[in-house]
Amino acid sequence: MRIVLAAMVGCSSSASDGEGTETESGLPPMTSTTTSTLSQETLVVPHSGGLQLLALDGSVSASWTWTDLAGSCARCGGEGASPDGDGLLLSFTTGEGGGARTGAIARVDANGDLDFRVDGFGFPHDVIRDPLDDTLIVVETGADALRWIPGDGSAESAVRSLTTSDAQFPGNPNGAERVDVGGRSYLLVSHRPNGDGRITMWDITDGAPTFVWRFPASGHVATPHGPILRPVGSDWWLLWAHTDGQGRNNGTVSLAVTSDPTVAPTYVADLVPGDDVGPFSFFRGVELLTDGRMFLTDSGGGGGPGGGGASGRVIEATFPDLEPPATGESGAYGDQVFVPLGDATEIASGLGMPFEAWYWAR
Repeated sequence: MRIVLAAMVGCSSSASDGEGTETESGLPPMTSTTTSTLSQETLVVPHSGGLQLLALDGSVSASWTWTDLAGSCARCGGEGASPDGDGLLLSFTTGEGGGARTGAIARVDANGDLDFRVDGFGFPHDVIRDPLDDTLIVVETGADALRWIPGDGSAESAVRSLTTSDAQFPGNPNGAERVDVGGRSYLLVSHRPNGDGRITMWDITDGAPTFVWRFPASGHVATPHGPILRPVGSDWWLLWAHTDGQGRNNGTVSLAVTSDPTVAPTYVADLVPGDDVGPFSFFRGVELLTDGRMFLTDSGGGGGPGGGGASGRVIEATFPDLEPPATGESGAYGDQVFVPLGDATEIASGLGMPFEAWYWAR
């Protein structure tokens, strides 16, 4: 099975907006590091000190602090962002650690102005618009839950939720992407409970989330982050940042494939970076473009709320030509196939704990 890259839908972000793939306008720079007009194609990078928009070559187009975007935020740290019509939804920490109520979500409009901010979430890693009723899905790592709240940001109270009371929901959700296909909406979620990391798929079309599949079928993956599910030719490819794919702080890019997104994918390989970029130290994000370019986000060491260290980086690589292993490895930790990542280039460095770098065509 040779991978042929073709037009892909739903690949403009780590979570689709209400139109499915792209937003039409973008945030102008509040604090711009260049004098050029912002590109219509950017990588959106939430990090410990705020939010950056990077050109695809890694140069900085615009930069904001969390205080710029969301108001008083002396110890904020970036976790996630997703497109929302003409603006962005943001999730970030607001205090020490990942405790029960140390995070917030916000929406900023096309001018970078704050529409609303809602505090009181447990280490939120993502916030995504639900097309069913315009509610917001908050991915709460510290609360072991997905919490749906009013879409206008008027309250933090749950309209509905998904918690570990559901036997198929393992808790510790730390990344999510909305996948719209066949007239239905799905939510792809990564989980990092101790010793039992996995990825799950949920049908959210009719309100109450319905379990669809889990990966791997048995066993676990080691601290997954930022799963994406993208069409390539006639197949759908699952990619995720396998943060501890070769052991503690020794990450790999994991891949699996399916012909039907409602069917659990078959494992293909774990891609291992070579000497050109060196090993990942805290690998947390993967993006795939229609032309086969991948953007990989390594948070590096240090960092944390308020800025901290600045060893984070973004790496560009190429989607490989691979087939599922004939020997039938499952992709569970310890039952893997390791393949060289191939040519890779560090395009941005010196970032403070970047969590992801996702593509936004504005």
